[in-house]
This record gives sequence, structure tokens and C-alpha cells, in this order.
Amino acid sequence: MKLTRPQLVATTVILVALGSILYKALQPESSVTFFTPAEVYASPQKFVDRTFRVSGLVLAGTKDWDGNNKILKFRMSDLKGHDFSVVYKGVPPDLFKEGQGVVVEGRLNTPDLKTDSTIQANLLMVKHSEVYDTKEDHSKMREARLMDDILKGEKKY
Repeated sequence: MKLTRPQLVATTVILVALGSILYKALQPESSVTFFTPAEVYASPQKFVDRTFRVSGLVLAGTKDWDGNNKILKFRMSDLKGHDFSVVYKGVPPDLFKEGQGVVVEGRLNTPDLKTDSTIQANLLMVKHSEVYDTKEDHSKMREARLMDDILKGEKKY
């Protein structure tokens, strides 16, 4: 069977497109992995040159928004001694606030977390409960649900 010129062109385009997709999928930065704060603290040297995601609570009184330069700085924690300073350039999500769960995607500044635990963030995602609660609902129960969601997958002792 002999291919016509249009069939040959179409086949070539399809093969080039599939090759490009395969090449991009095999790049190390093609996917971002989620880690717990404890995992990042256990081996921080792995996260300096690698984009990763980590979640925690935005600590009260730490939000610093520079509207002119669109730079947001805050501290986040898993409330188990693993705290990070976060610097994000861009407009934060509408639901972003202190005391709220947040997922941060970015890189560490340095592997020495004792002197600098800053994450240069390129993406912020607000975590919130999918359960509707009335104002009279128990705030401790909401906080417990949020912490369970944030620390999902981490071993409980």
C-alpha cells in the first residue's frame, strides 16, 4: 500500500506530536509531588532544586501583603514543629486567610532549615472543608477535620 502525500504529512505530524508529548512527560519537572512537612524537614537537601508541594496552616499574625509589588509573605505550620516561611509573588487566592489550610508549590531557598526555612512559592491553593457548617457549629470539630485533611497520609502514632 502506497501512502499519498496528504497521508504522509498527517502521519508525520502525528508522530512528531506523540514524540513531543513523550519527551515532555519524561522530563523531571513534568510532575510535582506532594510531601508532608515532616518529610521535607527529614531531608531538606532534596527540595532545593526540586519543585514540590507541601501543606499546612497559615499561622495567625504572620500574613504580610505588599499590594504594590504583589508579594505575599506568611508562615505556615503543620502544628508539629515543622514551620516554613513562604514568599509568593502574585495575587493570592480569594479565600486565602490566616488560620486557613494552604497547599504551597515551590522550592526551598537552602537545605539548612535551621537558618532559613523559606519556600519560594510559585502556586498557592487554599484548602477548605467541603462540609457546610453553620455559625453555631463546633469550631474544634472543624479544626480537627481540617488538620486530618492537611495531614492525610501521615502516620499517626
